[in-house]
Amino acid sequence: MNETHRATLQHCINEIIAMERDIINAVTLQIEDPQISVFRELRPILQDIVHRGDLRIGLLKQITEHDGSSFGSAIKEGVTSITGTLAGLYGRIRDHPVSRMIRDDIIALQVATTSYGMLLTLALGIGHRKSTDVASLGLKTCPSLLVGLSDLLPAVVFSELAHDAPLPNPEAAHAAMSESMRKRAKKCHGIDLSKGTNMTMENSFF
Repeated sequence: MNETHRATLQHCINEIIAMERDIINAVTLQIEDPQISVFRELRPILQDIVHRGDLRIGLLKQITEHDGSSFGSAIKEGVTSITGTLAGLYGRIRDHPVSRMIRDDIIALQVATTSYGMLLTLALGIGHRKSTDVASLGLKTCPSLLVGLSDLLPAVVFSELAHDAPLPNPEAAHAAMSESMRKRAKKCHGIDLSKGTNMTMENSFF
C-alpha cells in the first residue's frame, strides 16, 4: 500500500470514527429520555446501536494505532465531514418527539451503512484486510438495526397522534406496518403478503 492509498484510508477511517462517536452520543441521550420508556421494544434497539458502535470504534481505533495515528487525532481530522451531516439531525435532541428521534436514527444508520460500504470498497481495492473486516461488520449490523427502527416507527407515530386527539382511522398503524412488512418481504424474499399471512401484529409494540 503506497502512501497516497494509506492517507485515503486513514481519512475514511477518521471520518467513520467521528460519525460513530456522534451517533453514540446522540443515542445515549435518547436512551436517557423518559419518553422512550413508553415504547418497550425501542430501548433494546437503541442500546444495541450504542454497543455495536462502541465495538466498531474499538476496532477502527486499533487500525489507526497500528498505522501510527492516535485516536485523538483521528477524531479531530474526521469531525468536519460526515458529522456535519449528523449535526442537523441531532441538534436539539431533547426537544424531539420519539418518532423524530427514530427517524433521525434511521437516517444516521443509513449514513453509516453508506460509509462502511465506501470503506469496504476502498479496503478491498488496496488490500487492507483489517479494514475490510470492520467494514463488513458495519454492513452486517447497521442495516438490521435500521430495519428494527423502521418497523417500530408506524406504531410510534400512531401512538403520538392518538395521544394528541382521537383519530378517525385507528387502524392506521396496523395498515402502515402491514404495508411496510409486505414491501420488505417481497423485496428480500419474494413473498407477497397481500395474499395473506399467518403473522400477527397484535401487541407487537406495546
